[in-house]
Amino acid sequence: STAAFYHMTLSSSKMVDTKMKVSMILSFFVVFLAYKADAEQVPTILWSSQSYLQNLPLARAGHGVSPIDLQHDYLDKIITNQPQLIVLFIQDKLSLDDFSQYGDVYSDNSNGGLFSNMKASIDQSSSSLILSTELPSSGLHGNQVASYLERRVDGPVVPVERSLEEIGAGGTKLQLDKTCLVVVRLPGVEGSVEESLKNNNDIIGSVLKSLPKKADFTVLLTANRPSKVSVELPSHDSLSSGRRLLADLDDVDATSVTFINATTDSSCALYLFATGVTFVANDDPDKTVNLTAVDPNSQSLSCGNGTVVLNVKYNNVAGDKGTLKTLDMDMLFLVTKRRWALGNISVKYDYDYQGDPPETVRGSDVMSAKFMASPRKMSYHCDLPKFKVKSLDKDNKTRGIVTFTGFQIQPVDIVTGSFSEANECVGFFTAPIWMGLFTTIILTLILALAITMIMSLKTMDRFDDPKGKTISVNTAE
Repeated sequence: STAAFYHMTLSSSKMVDTKMKVSMILSFFVVFLAYKADAEQVPTILWSSQSYLQNLPLARAGHGVSPIDLQHDYLDKIITNQPQLIVLFIQDKLSLDDFSQYGDVYSDNSNGGLFSNMKASIDQSSSSLILSTELPSSGLHGNQVASYLERRVDGPVVPVERSLEEIGAGGTKLQLDKTCLVVVRLPGVEGSVEESLKNNNDIIGSVLKSLPKKADFTVLLTANRPSKVSVELPSHDSLSSGRRLLADLDDVDATSVTFINATTDSSCALYLFATGVTFVANDDPDKTVNLTAVDPNSQSLSCGNGTVVLNVKYNNVAGDKGTLKTLDMDMLFLVTKRRWALGNISVKYDYDYQGDPPETVRGSDVMSAKFMASPRKMSYHCDLPKFKVKSLDKDNKTRGIVTFTGFQIQPVDIVTGSFSEANECVGFFTAPIWMGLFTTIILTLILALAITMIMSLKTMDRFDDPKGKTISVNTAE
């Protein structure tokens, strides 16, 4: 049934020949046969008067598009094509099977059935794209898409019920020199499904017909949740022995570990976890302050221009032989489209040592991380992370460093309320790799020795001739 839905939508593209249609239908059929049932999905259909949708990535075979990928790879690309009119249709419940059941997809001359207005608009568009998107861990999918677009358009956000004509009647004007968002929340299913879909089809047609003729537009159709719930099957993760660190942050004992949740909004959030945090002055074990499970006096997070900066401040933390009066720590993360990395950690400290003799240690140092990076949508974990420390005070010989044990951090793409899968700080030559290389070298040497011995064998170069003179070989030879 899902393959039939794609047959209906893909047939609207005039630039794809028959062989390409067949191959794409077979590809999508294989994709949805391999579909994992551990995450519910809803369709997200996009079409535009411009051709830029053709350059957006297709979903990977056997995978739905995650909420983060939908935002970064698709919605952000829509926003960058300015100015234009973005029309978002949100249906309460919709599944791929609804298109095969009510879309008249098995007829060669189908007009789209109860989705006729959508199909007619796709036929006239310059580009279109069909995605199967995963539901977010919390909230409704369609509402989150609307919220994300509302925060990024530079024009007005207009809610519409029937057609764009009501905008003028309500005193609101579309600013076509800016990117405007029109949000159309379609009525939910009440009574007959066919009647509800027919009513929604009429609303879609009314809104699309009232679009300004000279304005560029992009239309999205999605739903808050699927209308048909798939069967929950045991996932591979639940059957495997692979670990996921801090899968549930609610289980963390805050009295024995350090956990920092710095969240500004859904697009700017950072998690930091460590089983041990310690400040050490001048590499002296006596000048040590344990910061584990100590709540910072203040923390802040800023995101933008490809960077994420976490600021954490501690005041008057007592140690065994001194007091850490102030510790101001800035962690800088560099974020790209595919990965993120910890640039450096700037530390400003004022430590009052009360031993013999008393001493005040003040300074500013920069701790540079060694290969502390991870792909997007993954966290980073290391039991003993290493840093290179450089003092910012030329005339000051003090040295302050913050050490971590059981360290895990994720500065971007936090969507489930827990850390994503961890990228471990394993060096290139691990113990198993060295064992494999050592064994391979030994076996190669044995093979080389055996080949050399075989090549050193000599066969007889003289033989007896029964009709000739008997060969006599001197023993001296």
